[in-house]
Amino acid sequence: MDAFFASIEQRDNPQYMGKPVIVGARPGNRGVVSTSSYEARRFGIHSAMPINEAYRRCPDGIFVTPRMHVYESVSKAIMNIFEQFSPRVEQVSVDEAFLDMSGTDRLFGSPLDAAKAISERIRSEQKLTGSIGVAPNKFLAKIASDFNKPNGITIVPSEPQQIIEWLAPMKVGKIWGVGVKSTEVLQRMGICTVGDLQNLSLEYLNDRFGKQGISLYNLCRGIDERPVGEYDSIKSISREHTFNADSRDRNEWRDVLFLLVQDVSRRARRYGVKGHTVFLTWRRPDFSRHSRRKSLPQSSNTAKLIFDNALQLLEELKEPSLRLLGVGVTGLDDAEQTDLFAQKTIESIEATEAAVDRIVARFGNKVIGKGREVGKDRDHIDTSEH
Repeated sequence: MDAFFASIEQRDNPQYMGKPVIVGARPGNRGVVSTSSYEARRFGIHSAMPINEAYRRCPDGIFVTPRMHVYESVSKAIMNIFEQFSPRVEQVSVDEAFLDMSGTDRLFGSPLDAAKAISERIRSEQKLTGSIGVAPNKFLAKIASDFNKPNGITIVPSEPQQIIEWLAPMKVGKIWGVGVKSTEVLQRMGICTVGDLQNLSLEYLNDRFGKQGISLYNLCRGIDERPVGEYDSIKSISREHTFNADSRDRNEWRDVLFLLVQDVSRRARRYGVKGHTVFLTWRRPDFSRHSRRKSLPQSSNTAKLIFDNALQLLEELKEPSLRLLGVGVTGLDDAEQTDLFAQKTIESIEATEAAVDRIVARFGNKVIGKGREVGKDRDHIDTSEH
C-alpha cells in the first residue's frame, strides 16, 4: 500500500488531501514518524525519523497520532480483497502481502489484467492506492512493488537472463538481507551494484560469507524458491514503544508492556506461528540498546503466557530510567505441544484470544479488551514492528 497510515488519514479527512501529513508521535515529544504522505516526503521526511526532526523540516505539516485500530481494520478489509483473487495470500505486514496467482489466468486474465483488477478493487472499495510488483517470485515482486509509486504496476521480465540484466544496475542494498552494515562491507570490497555482485563466483561468495554468500549468489540473479505462504523467513515478531520522556515509572513500564504483548500475540496468531522464546528489549536515556530473553515452558502465541514471562524479565531490570521498551517472540514454528495437561489450558486461552481477534477485526479494538486495558489509550502506544 502507498503511504498507508497517511493515506487513510487523508481519505478520512478530506481537508488533509494534498498536504504534508506525518503520522507518529506529537512534536515536542519523543518518538518517531510511522508514515508520511508523499507531500511530506518532499521535505525529506521518512519512516523512523525522529518526530522533532520531521517538525524542523516541515513545521506546517499536519501531525497525526496513529489510529492503529482503524489501520488494522482497513488492513483486514484489503487482505479480504486479496483472498478473493488467490487462495494463497501471505501477509507480511499491516500494509503488504504476497499473492500466488498461479493458475488464475482463466479467471482474471493476464498478470497485468489481474494486477489492474486488484488495484481497482482497492481503489473503489477503500479509496486507497497500492503499488504492485508482478514477478516469478517473492524477492523480485518485492523489488518491483517499490517501483512507480504511488499507484504503480511494475512487471518483471520472466526470462533468467533478462532478470539478471534488470537487476544489474540496482544498488546492492536492494538485495534481501543486505542492510546498512552489509552494504558498507560490500562497498569496501568494491561491490556497489547488483551487477558487481553478479560478477563474483559462487565459490568466492561461499568462502567469504558462508551460507549468506550462497543466498547472495542466488538473489542477485533473481533466484528465490520460497513459496508464498511460507513463514520460515520470519525470525521474530516484536513491538516497541518510545516514551515521550525518559520514564522512571515502573507501573507505566508494565502497562506499556501489556499493550505491546497484545499486538505481538495477535500478529503471531495471524501468521499461525508460535514462539519458543520471549525477549525484552530496552534503550537507556543514553540511547544504548539492551535485551534479555527467556525460554517459554512451551511454544505459544497466547498473550497471557508471553506477558507473564516478559513481565518476569521486566521485574528483573535494575534500570532507573527507560527511553524505549520493546517485547517480542522468536524461535517461531507451528509445533504441537506434548504436555497434554498444559496444552488443554493453553488451548482454552488460545480459543478465547482468537475469538477476541475476530471481534477486534470486525469492530475495532475499542469494542472489547482485557481488564488491564481499561483506561489505557492503546492508540498512543507506538507499536512499531521489527
